[in-house]
Amino acid sequence: MSLTLDSLLEKLSGVRKSGSGYMARCPAHEDTNPSLSVTERNGKILLKCQGGCETARVCERLGIDVSDLFLDGAKKKRSKKGGEPVAVYDYTDEAGKLLYQKLRYQNKKFSFRRPTKDGWEDNLDGIKRVLYRLPEVLSNDDILVVEGEKAADTAFNVLKTCATTGGGASDGWPPEFSATLRRKNVVVIADTDEPGRKKAKLIATSVYGSAASVRLCEMPEGKDLTEWVERGGTREKFLAFIAGVPEWRPIEIDPAGLLDSIEAFIRRFVSLSQSQARVAALWIIHTYAVACSDTTPYLAITSPEKRSGKTRLLEVFETLVANPWLTGRVTAAVLSRKIDAEQPTLLLDESDAAFNGEKEYAEVLRGVLNTGHRKNGSTTCCVGQGANIGYKNFSTFSPKAIAGIEKLPDTVSDRAIPIRLKRAVRGDCVERFRLRNIASEAAILRDRIETWAALIAESLTTALPELPEALNDRQQDGAEPLLAIADAARGEWPLNSRVALVELCSGPLASDESISVKLLSDIRATFQERGADEISSADLVAALAEIETSPWAEWSHGKPLTTPKLARLLCKYRIAPENIRFGEKVLRGYEKRAFADAWGRYLSPLENAQAPENSVSKCYSATTRINASQKGDFESATGSPCSISQNAQIACKDAPYSTVALSKAESASVRQTGEEEDF
Repeated sequence: MSLTLDSLLEKLSGVRKSGSGYMARCPAHEDTNPSLSVTERNGKILLKCQGGCETARVCERLGIDVSDLFLDGAKKKRSKKGGEPVAVYDYTDEAGKLLYQKLRYQNKKFSFRRPTKDGWEDNLDGIKRVLYRLPEVLSNDDILVVEGEKAADTAFNVLKTCATTGGGASDGWPPEFSATLRRKNVVVIADTDEPGRKKAKLIATSVYGSAASVRLCEMPEGKDLTEWVERGGTREKFLAFIAGVPEWRPIEIDPAGLLDSIEAFIRRFVSLSQSQARVAALWIIHTYAVACSDTTPYLAITSPEKRSGKTRLLEVFETLVANPWLTGRVTAAVLSRKIDAEQPTLLLDESDAAFNGEKEYAEVLRGVLNTGHRKNGSTTCCVGQGANIGYKNFSTFSPKAIAGIEKLPDTVSDRAIPIRLKRAVRGDCVERFRLRNIASEAAILRDRIETWAALIAESLTTALPELPEALNDRQQDGAEPLLAIADAARGEWPLNSRVALVELCSGPLASDESISVKLLSDIRATFQERGADEISSADLVAALAEIETSPWAEWSHGKPLTTPKLARLLCKYRIAPENIRFGEKVLRGYEKRAFADAWGRYLSPLENAQAPENSVSKCYSATTRINASQKGDFESATGSPCSISQNAQIACKDAPYSTVALSKAESASVRQTGEEEDF
């Protein structure tokens, strides 16, 4: 008989009515006064012991399971996921304490839940991801890594071998998983499908350099280890097979050359400046290593007019970035849920139409973008229906490139690196973009990007690159993960990347600033030009009106900025006009020193704005700058080189993972378009 509230109360003693529920003696401890709260809410019985007993312990003493607290109506709702779970896998910490569970259903769907005092929550909010069977992994030196928990249990129970998994092919492999396997002998066994092979290669690449040894293979029969065992595989056969698997090494990659190839690939199809293409190349690598960073910089792709290459640049990105999602319009519900579930690289086109369109969608989009640049960013949405409606926090953290005409909203552009495009002119060396013609070339680049990103992932988590002083705090947050990648690439990329970021974020191309900041900048230029320490209010507004590129000459209904309106604009910075003596006259005006605090807080240093290269060189000190002539192999955090002979292949007979590093001749086929700037 299924559990009901009445049948549960019959199992308790000292029951009495209390508000909308009941109080009873808790069976999990010596309870003389009723301390167990019992209430029914949304088809679920809630138990809470005021003495601190966990719900699971109370259920155990009552002879029921925690899942029994879900009443028939709630069970029917849960069955939409695929019925009752057919398997439950426990993920624990180092001491064996349960952190969360993964549930598998008959329809091969999965879900996660974590224990709480009141039962279970169907999310992993605030829970650290760990490897499956973590205590056994930590106590063994030889580890199998398989795709799923079922295969890991098969290896442990049948083959008497320590095995683990980080989840299925669709789950990620964060750097902390590789750190757990440091100095262990790792054998990665792939499922015999394309997603399984891709995931296994990613794992092998990620642990390479920190593990004592890495081997990569597929079982000779069956799609996975479990099926191989079901077909007669034994421990003796397994040990003999593994003994014949040679050590695996990743393909040979020249990191600086890889970034050069990405830059050249982009400029084949889109008219970009070299600085823009360099930053775009770093950002593409970053999409594969976003889990290693606390922040992610957006790319704000804008232009003054249509047909300037914005959509084309997103299409090129789609062929190279990790988990691309190119879209122009989605519902508000899908936007937040897809980012939370899949952490895609969002390539959002026509953003100007989205921000100026339906108000609800525009606000949701703005909220996702405002919070999604930080790892802990989230948005809260309603979930459920009718009486069961509630709310849930959805993660908004993912790489994003946003394209639109003219300026993005201030709060969004403040989190983005500007990529301002101009319409190509006759003579620009730009190829027609035909996906069918470049798909194989893009696949080779994408494979090399994924491999190198996995190799440097662990070192990126602890990287502390020097940041150009010309960038403000938020710009430095966005630049940090890109410069960590540039430093890992070595060669000319560390210095050139800093020059490129300063040029885009604080140089002449970075003109998307608030009107108040524009005013501060123009006032500073006026003081600088006159070499004065004081300027009268009348002279200052007259000088501002003469700046052709600023709006002060037609500030109010076609009339110039007046001294009272100037004072109102400056009062937010605690700057006010004073009585100042100019010769024999005392006039209202401003002293240069009154602006020092505002200039220091809201403007880049004047010398940096004028000479970004000098600023970068100063920031990138001689003790950390990598000689541009160094083109040697990149070394991982462990000191071992990642440039390896390409003859080393995996054990599988048909070598499903083997790829060939681009030769110099092949790299040259990724055609350079020259150094011409379109600015």
